[in-house]
Amino acid sequence: MNELIIDNRLIPSAERQLAHFERMVKEIKKAEDELKAAIKAEMEARGIRKLEGDEMAITYIAPTDTEKFDKARFRKEHPDLHDEYIRMTPVAGYIKIALKEAQE
Repeated sequence: MNELIIDNRLIPSAERQLAHFERMVKEIKKAEDELKAAIKAEMEARGIRKLEGDEMAITYIAPTDTEKFDKARFRKEHPDLHDEYIRMTPVAGYIKIALKEAQE
């Protein structure tokens, strides 16, 4: 794998290929989100709660309120209790990719 990196820079062909994949994923995700929004709007308009197909089932979940714990406020108001209940959990390493906007 070391042949993909030289002097802390990606080899241009690997960079181009990865950038291409990232753009494709972004386009596909956008199309997916648009299709999901259209299906959701149609289900809401028709009062449909569940759609069944050969490959998937789509269930409409209506808006609701949920209970959330205000960790920042608790930490500020009760730092001693907060520290008592903190537990450290290991997180695996990963890479983060930030695409630069195409220059025209």
